[in-house]
Amino acid sequence: MRLFSRLLWISAFLLATYSWMVAFEHGFAWNNFREGFQNEWRNLNALIMAQPQSVPAPAPAANP
Repeated sequence: MRLFSRLLWISAFLLATYSWMVAFEHGFAWNNFREGFQNEWRNLNALIMAQPQSVPAPAPAANP
């Protein structure tokens, strides 16, 4: 039960921190906050769910 409580507090802290970040970036008006929250949430999901970019292997150097 203690683990569940700790996870709940951590998630509450992260949500509060995220909300403050959105409020300071997009404004404290409800419409700006709501649109900013949705916009930043999409950006965060795109960042987390993005497929890792594979680095192409360098082409072998031509021997003269």
